[in-house]
Amino acid sequence: MITSRTQPAELPIAHSIAIVGLGPKGLHSLERLLAEVNARPLRRSLQIELFNRTADFGTSPIYDPAQPEYILVNVSIGELDFWTPVDPPIAAGKGPSFVDWYHGTFSPEAPLTGNEYLSRAVVGRYLIDCFRRIRNALPPGVTVRSHVGEVVDIEPGDLGYKIHFAGRNDRVEIRADKILLATGHSRIVPDPEEKRYQEFGVRHSGAAFIPFVYPVVESMASIPRGAKVAFKGVGLSFIDAVLELTEGRGGSFERVAGGWLSYTASGNEPLSIIPFSRSGLPMAPKADDLPPFMRPLTFFTPEALAEIRQQKGGQKLDFDRDLLPLFKLEMELQYYRVLMRTDKGVEPLESSGNDAEAMHRVVDSYLLENPSRKRFDFTEAFDPIGERCFDSGKEFAVFVEKYMEREIARARLGQGGCGVKAAVDIWYEVRKVLGSVLKFGGLSPESHRRVLEYYFPRLKRIVFGPPTINIEKLLALVRAGLVDFSVARNPRVLPDETYGCFELRCDDIPGAVARAEVLVDARYPAPNMLRDAMPLYRNLYNRGMLRPYQNRTPLSNGPRYSPGAIDMTERFHFVVDSNGVGNEDISVIGIPTEGNLVGNKNLARDDYSGVWAAEVVRQLRCRERALEDDLVTTSGLVDSSWDA
Repeated sequence: MITSRTQPAELPIAHSIAIVGLGPKGLHSLERLLAEVNARPLRRSLQIELFNRTADFGTSPIYDPAQPEYILVNVSIGELDFWTPVDPPIAAGKGPSFVDWYHGTFSPEAPLTGNEYLSRAVVGRYLIDCFRRIRNALPPGVTVRSHVGEVVDIEPGDLGYKIHFAGRNDRVEIRADKILLATGHSRIVPDPEEKRYQEFGVRHSGAAFIPFVYPVVESMASIPRGAKVAFKGVGLSFIDAVLELTEGRGGSFERVAGGWLSYTASGNEPLSIIPFSRSGLPMAPKADDLPPFMRPLTFFTPEALAEIRQQKGGQKLDFDRDLLPLFKLEMELQYYRVLMRTDKGVEPLESSGNDAEAMHRVVDSYLLENPSRKRFDFTEAFDPIGERCFDSGKEFAVFVEKYMEREIARARLGQGGCGVKAAVDIWYEVRKVLGSVLKFGGLSPESHRRVLEYYFPRLKRIVFGPPTINIEKLLALVRAGLVDFSVARNPRVLPDETYGCFELRCDDIPGAVARAEVLVDARYPAPNMLRDAMPLYRNLYNRGMLRPYQNRTPLSNGPRYSPGAIDMTERFHFVVDSNGVGNEDISVIGIPTEGNLVGNKNLARDDYSGVWAAEVVRQLRCRERALEDDLVTTSGLVDSSWDA
């Protein structure tokens, strides 16, 4: 069931559409909305209300243009082009790709190749310029207002909705007929464990708990030189924070003999940086030759998945049983393509097509002829530690150092020269196809949970890592004695009341114990609607205007899984209220849908932005038509200029 708040006969003179959050997802949605109106004009004027927490419309805190230059994007800049061809055409006209914009803005001495990884700050500047280009070329009858501050509530009113907005100096109410929630990343309300850490920091003046690393300059500024700092999480956010504590405090990296980086300290750094996570391993760097478009899939195809779903007769799928075997086949194919290209050519392998048995016969024959070549091992690629045990924290730290050296070497070889790298990177394409099954409960609740909480974190570590230079820097800091991985593998964190510090203790590694005065949560929080710290979502939930998404079985008492996403309708992403009714006036895009949908955490154009824009303009045109019919009925007047 779908409801709408604004009735046709109640429409005011002008339409009003609000976009809450003008980061990349909101910006793409704004561009598509203007393109729709430009291609199919409305009869009435349109007021667009834009809300953003900062004055940098078009970007988000991740791409803050004021952040340090050594905080890098996680994609090569050749992949960045806001103005990809779309239909209807862009109202402002096609603008420059990032590379063209950079050349025109900075006139570098050496042209960019597109393979570089530049700062997030400069990408933020590009997005801001994209917003300005859009804003300065509005279709006739369209006006845009930009509001800096936070939307704290949305309340149904007599005509549409009242948006409660807390600006820099005041609180106001702004009316809107249609609303798109594009709020991006949110802070999460501390859980009981995090509250204990905060309270411990209050009780002990020498201890502190930092719950979030962004904005990185401000959050790291409170950490004194000479402190011991423990970081929970060893991902991209951790690397940003560590670079701020080292390079950001005057330290420097230089290339030395052998091609490795060496770190020279400034004296302003912490005494020790102690990372930890479940695996204890840092992310693997991206392949240096990562292409913007991957090879087409052979086994994990939409057609193959459709056949499996048909065989299941509409039942929910299980990733481990039904889909993981296809993923492993894709990885094997990519791996042996690299090996066989080196030795004898890939024609026999390619001739097997999507026949897995034929592929394995070719592979077995090849390995028999080339006994020095290693058979592909999914387990080793997925989890290089496996069942291995370590006798001491020092032994584990040495393992991590060797692991980083190996992964840097693999990244330099790239997909063209390293079979393992080619194999794991096919996940880029597999994930896109998997998303069509995972969304809206295509997997069983138990399998959905396992994919998001087991497979995704591990694949994120080996596939979506930083550029090679950042892992080289991390390795240099390890060798300089600043970063210590000796207690990195899944330690318990114990607030020590006697010493006023945090103790980290690895139960599975004898003697692996360390202490730190400062504990930092260096993870980016996953979406969790019920723990979202934004007053907007708390208020909407308390009013019953939205609810968390649940993957459930048909049985009333069967298993359920809540990944944290907002519940929404499948086609148009209308939010679903506490009674299970979709509201066609309020839609959602991006991070708040992550967990139900996947792949929201990037700069790429979201296909849904065009779907939303077309639907919202269609609805407004229908309402105009209904209002016109009402006027004809009541007055007998007919406007022959109406364009259906």
